[in-house]
Amino acid sequence: MSAWTGEVAMEQSDRAEPSGVVFEIQRWSGNDGPGIRTVVFIKGCPLRCAWCCNPESWSPAPQVAFFQERCQDCGQCRDACPQQVAGPGRDGGRGDAPGCTACGRCVEACPSGARVLMGRRMPAGEVLAAVERDRVFYRQSGGGVTFSGGEALAQPRFLEALVKGCQARGLSMALETCGHFSWDRCKEILAAMDVVFVDLKHLDPAVHRRVTGVDNRLILQNAVRVARAGLPLVIRVPLIPGINDDDASVEAIAAFVSRELGGALGVEVLPYHTLGKGKYAALGLDYRLADLLPPEPESVVRARRIFQDLGVTNLYYGSAPVPTAMAGEEEKDERGAL
Repeated sequence: MSAWTGEVAMEQSDRAEPSGVVFEIQRWSGNDGPGIRTVVFIKGCPLRCAWCCNPESWSPAPQVAFFQERCQDCGQCRDACPQQVAGPGRDGGRGDAPGCTACGRCVEACPSGARVLMGRRMPAGEVLAAVERDRVFYRQSGGGVTFSGGEALAQPRFLEALVKGCQARGLSMALETCGHFSWDRCKEILAAMDVVFVDLKHLDPAVHRRVTGVDNRLILQNAVRVARAGLPLVIRVPLIPGINDDDASVEAIAAFVSRELGGALGVEVLPYHTLGKGKYAALGLDYRLADLLPPEPESVVRARRIFQDLGVTNLYYGSAPVPTAMAGEEEKDERGAL
């Protein structure tokens, strides 16, 4: 049984070609692993982080978001909706209206972009065709494909098909994970990665549950498993004011990394930002950190110093320049351990 049973519902049951729900394929990314990368954002996540910039990734199903400020009140969405639930303005605007099937007809009809389909089911072959378009740039930059989410491991059968397809094409792969997954179900997927990024948000299980919806026991266990398996591991720490930016919280994370994850390639400290704030209202969700501002630069510097004082020296602001399989073992040795 998976660590998150939501994966079962959104994976195609037939055995012809696996498909899954993807909410974005982002080309030309420079922040999700080495080189130029294409990021496949897979829908569904077991966490509900209060600061999440991609709330459309939470649900494993496609959704219709409604950005009311763009609406021209033309009524074309109402005319296009086969369920007769879509409509302009506050009432009937979002895809969470009872009866909405997220078919996307209202999205196609909307002339102003007020309605956006967040996610669609894609066969693995279609995703692989999309990521292969930039093969020449991967080769020139040392880049490749990054699987993200949501939680990419929440749809393991779909991800397995993507991994096998990338292997057959000789594409480098990276994985971004919240760490909340079944190790037994996903360990072979992880073993195929050139880089694994794991988030560590807080060491106190009660605080972790309060701000993400789950405790951190499985996440910490999986981080240790990745490290002990010798997989190329990078730890990401989102620095959230008032939640984990105090010295004690940073020290706890740094001590865990130093003590338990000594073979990791490095740590990325990622300051909180508000870029995803507008999507919450469009999805009918409350943004719990509406008044929170990004951390001051001094807070980020202090957090980095705490990591260094506890022996974690490979620190990055933003995406770490981690090596890939194409970079060779010599480059990995130069980077050293934490």
